[in-house]
Amino acid sequence: MKNLIYIIFPVILIFGCHHATRQLVDIRIDVDRDTFNPVLEPGVTGTISIEGIYSDGKIERLNDENIGIGAKTRVASGNVKVISIEGNKLIPGEGGVGIIEAVVIRDGKTFRAERSLVVRPFYREYHQTLVLKLFMGMEGEPVERIAKDPLFIKPHDVLCTFEEALEVIRKTDNLTRGIPKIIYLVGWQKGGHDHLYPAWNEVNPRLKREQDSTALASLRWLILQSVKYNTTVSLHINMLDAYTHSPLWDEYVKKDLLAKDVQVQLLSSGIGIKGNEMYNVVYPLEWKAGLGQRRIDELIGLVPELKEGHTIQVDVFIAQRDNGAPISPWHARPENGGLTPDKYVETQREIFKYWREKGFDVTGEGILWAHPKGEGFYGLQPFAWWYPNDFSLQMQVPEKLTARGRTNRENYGDYRFTSSMHGEEIYIKDKETLPDFLGMFCQTTLPWYYLSQHDREAFANGVLYYSEGIKAGEENGKKIIRKGEYVLREDNNLFVEAKWKEKEIIAYTETGYDDKRWKMPADWDNIKSVDIYKITLEGPEKLLSNVRIENNELTISLDKNMAVSILPSGSDQK
Repeated sequence: MKNLIYIIFPVILIFGCHHATRQLVDIRIDVDRDTFNPVLEPGVTGTISIEGIYSDGKIERLNDENIGIGAKTRVASGNVKVISIEGNKLIPGEGGVGIIEAVVIRDGKTFRAERSLVVRPFYREYHQTLVLKLFMGMEGEPVERIAKDPLFIKPHDVLCTFEEALEVIRKTDNLTRGIPKIIYLVGWQKGGHDHLYPAWNEVNPRLKREQDSTALASLRWLILQSVKYNTTVSLHINMLDAYTHSPLWDEYVKKDLLAKDVQVQLLSSGIGIKGNEMYNVVYPLEWKAGLGQRRIDELIGLVPELKEGHTIQVDVFIAQRDNGAPISPWHARPENGGLTPDKYVETQREIFKYWREKGFDVTGEGILWAHPKGEGFYGLQPFAWWYPNDFSLQMQVPEKLTARGRTNRENYGDYRFTSSMHGEEIYIKDKETLPDFLGMFCQTTLPWYYLSQHDREAFANGVLYYSEGIKAGEENGKKIIRKGEYVLREDNNLFVEAKWKEKEIIAYTETGYDDKRWKMPADWDNIKSVDIYKITLEGPEKLLSNVRIENNELTISLDKNMAVSILPSGSDQK
């Protein structure tokens, strides 16, 4: 990442009497807040002070006028200023990670300190939300290369109606113990997934409830009803693709808004459904013509309930093809506009900000995968599935700035960094029984939610260290996450506080165990006994009451692939 220095005040020497027995040994930066959200808290600023650490162990505030202070950007999208300094005031700018630096020179020695600050201009806290996708349907026959995909092995024109979706959401809420959720509907538009683009103006009539007059009414009903299951329902859309059957096709062709090859022919970027070739929108031209803005405004007007959720998922929001190839080779030529990937990115930043002005965060799939090197839309895109497995990147970018859903399609990813889940593949497999959903949730989202409340501070010798004394790494050949004596994870056995609840622990095991002793978290010291409930699709089932906690330990037995909810005895089970 390129660091950009914006404010560096001159270093002023600090003079004073020399005390042989009392010398300055270090300095540190103190701030009254390390995270800013100018969307939810406009105008809020912070304050900064510099403290000196002395050889006698005392810590004293240093005179601000005698300190060199600088601000720079560590992680952001584009040449933006994340943090500014005016006197002792911290002023948030664009989204990203900013660094505050302080320098003091005394007695011929130079003392330096730095502090990271995060500006996250988002409506939702994605690092504290389970984000999922629900595939509704897709009409047409797949081409041979994808015909064996699990989605197409069974009838796929309608996989889930809006009425069935609410039942899926109810069961999901039961399995996840009411964790805050966002679910994006895939294939909600007429024809299902990847139909009608670039239009988003017609809801799939095959998904409607029998008692509703239109499918649009059913969609709006689902959005409103899902709230009682701690779920925000929103939409999966696509701003890149275009199809000949779209009601907008002729207009986009006429206005030269679609990608072309060097022979000036419309460029097909592939085909998934027989007879339905895919073409691509040229973002910069569409945006300049005002048609991208029109699409966004019309969708919000069509489904105004979306505004309450403040989130939308834009799929395949890319700027280039493999190896940096332009999306539209003809338009990339200087004489035809010079619309290179960098120009696409400039427009994409405008699109992110336009959605934000309308009240929406934009999430997506993939990060750093189809854009110029280093462009991760930090501070613009708050969430992405399939985050790259790069230790350096994961240490630089905090979860509260760019949260991760599932990071690996083959396994559950690195348990030390953790990640959330995806859900779509499970719903496609069986939306009635949700096979393996509970196990995946407990092994990914559950520890991820807990750890995402803490900063990743260091990674050394295979161990990841978080704030507040949490560490994740192997101990005696076992995968361990612990906070002091409290062990959250031992291999695929989990015992994790459900931090979205007032006081609850979720225990899960993949293999099963008998009479296993778990050390209780520190804030459970005053709890003498607990009630234990089995977590099921239909809600909690009480197993045991008034189980004693002895020596700050709870002894429990669980069957294979079983999860339980543990609450202080007598608590209301909600």
